[in-house]
Amino acid sequence: MMSLMHAYLRPLDADPLFTDARWIAAMLRFESELAQAQAECGVIPHPAAQAIAEACAAVQVDAQALAARAHCSGAMGMAILQPVQQWLRSHRPEGLDWLHWGSTTQDVVDTAHALLTREALQCLLAELQALQDCLVGLAQRHAATPMLARSLMQPAQVTSFGFKCAQSAAALQRSRQQLQALGAQALCVQLGGAVGNRATLGASATAVEQSLARRLGLQACGYSWHTQRDAWLRLAMEVAVCGGSLAKLAKDWSLMSQYEVGELHEAPRGSTSSAMPHKRNPVHCMQAVAQTQPVPQLAATLLACMAQAHERGLGEWQAEVAHAASLWHHVHAAAAALRSAAEGMQVETARMQQHIDGLQGVVYSEALAQVLVPVLGKPGAQAAVAECAAQALSQAEPLHLLLVRWLQQQGTVDPQLAHALAQAADPTQAVQSSAQGCRDLLARMSSPPPAAPTTTPSHKEHAHALHP
Repeated sequence: MMSLMHAYLRPLDADPLFTDARWIAAMLRFESELAQAQAECGVIPHPAAQAIAEACAAVQVDAQALAARAHCSGAMGMAILQPVQQWLRSHRPEGLDWLHWGSTTQDVVDTAHALLTREALQCLLAELQALQDCLVGLAQRHAATPMLARSLMQPAQVTSFGFKCAQSAAALQRSRQQLQALGAQALCVQLGGAVGNRATLGASATAVEQSLARRLGLQACGYSWHTQRDAWLRLAMEVAVCGGSLAKLAKDWSLMSQYEVGELHEAPRGSTSSAMPHKRNPVHCMQAVAQTQPVPQLAATLLACMAQAHERGLGEWQAEVAHAASLWHHVHAAAAALRSAAEGMQVETARMQQHIDGLQGVVYSEALAQVLVPVLGKPGAQAAVAECAAQALSQAEPLHLLLVRWLQQQGTVDPQLAHALAQAADPTQAVQSSAQGCRDLLARMSSPPPAAPTTTPSHKEHAHALHP
């Protein structure tokens, strides 16, 4: 059961993932569909398969009692079989000898885990799509809205709020594409038998696996992945990478929501402080930040579980199964929180412009220096801008006007040069490259993904194909 301190950080309407009830249902479904697939392939009698299916549908499994049995045996797969065996013994004994035929306890849990992970993947993809849609909408509306870009947390140049939103949207789209591709590889039936060689199923193993995969809506990879977890962990690592992208977005929006910055505000929701009624806390961003904090450690834990001994891990696999759900929970909750933030986000464009104006044009120093290079050379142009930039901040005068005055003192100014300096210090001009970058990203996101490149055979491969 989720604790109170976890629950308030999660979306209220979230579909519960990896619950005890869903684990039990998924494990029972594996046993039922395995029997049906084996009967279809002529491995076990049809009446036995029907009896097993009835038992899995009828049996009532108490989660606490199941955990207690698994604690004693060390195997959740064995624990789930006991109530099914009892039901068969009492009601349909013809299925008893064929229950779990050719399978092993890890097959039950891994396949059930794949079923639950498929549900979690679908929920995460839906949240990411909704958040991406919000970000695209913000990017379209604010493609040319000037704001300060910050480098090492300091004012750097002028960018656009739309460009920042488009960059985050593109990162989420890349994660969505990776998650879909990796899910197609990782969400597979596990049917290896005792040591992964499918000895009991023999020649029927492939047919049974394919039938079982079809019934469950999973992939049939054709091999056991009991202790070879590479495809499975690649999917988990992309979830963690996605969590990193969400954490970056939550941090940026949180910083922009500070009162001293005031460039963004989440939609008002009543009081968010017990002592200070004036505060407008970025609650959804806070929830996203909190949810993404454990993600790197969870990813490291799962990676550490890959060193599983021989044909069945002793503790590593069990730890992986115990911790994997938390990764999905945290990333899904972070995406949902940011989607809620994005849906009501208030963008303070005037405040963004005030921050630019308050710097008296020093954020245009690179562009201003480029205007002066033909006249003063690069070292001279940079020196002049550096000297006048300090004066602009101390005297609260626009940098480009100070440069014009400095040039007049040097006797090197003309009206065209003064006009060029004014243009270089115009925020509507400075934002154009970011606005174009925003539009380019939006166009790229809306176009279909490129086809996978075809590989050209090497010289030796080509010769072998001609002369095998």
